[in-house]
Amino acid sequence: MSELYILLKRGKSPKYGNSNIQVIKSGQARGYSQFDFSQPAFVREDFVLDERKLQKGDILINSTGVGTAGRVTLFELEGDFVADNHITIFRPNEKLISKFGLYSLANIGFKTIESMANGASGQIELTIDTIKTISFLVPPLAKQQEIVSEIEGYEVEITKLEQIMAQSSQKKKAILEKYL
Repeated sequence: MSELYILLKRGKSPKYGNSNIQVIKSGQARGYSQFDFSQPAFVREDFVLDERKLQKGDILINSTGVGTAGRVTLFELEGDFVADNHITIFRPNEKLISKFGLYSLANIGFKTIESMANGASGQIELTIDTIKTISFLVPPLAKQQEIVSEIEGYEVEITKLEQIMAQSSQKKKAILEKYL
């Protein structure tokens, strides 16, 4: 990965407050493109944004803690966001399509990346140097886009089938309640 980024840096340790800049904590970055903002946090008004202000296409790598270190989430949100210091921001350069990078890291697997972390007793850490050693194949951009498009097509199908399954489960429950 050492030749694939324009930024590879830990987020900032925030001082919490009530500005309009939202902090993404490691537990809120849930993988792929999912975030849990049920308990949002914001930085203080005097917080100074730097190059770590999140940009669409940034890949967030949870970097500390058993059960979260190694999880990867693609940032594509609107607004002002920063990552806390338990997340590493990987901002791909022109050689890598962000979604291809996300899928590649996810394919390596959360457990595999987590196992690269240093430390013990729940206090493990993925260092920047360790993250730099992660490698995956990077085809030409056109091929990356082709792969991403194919995966996205399957994701649409999966979403539709999940909806059908949920509806079928509800219909089954309704029949059981009606007749039994």
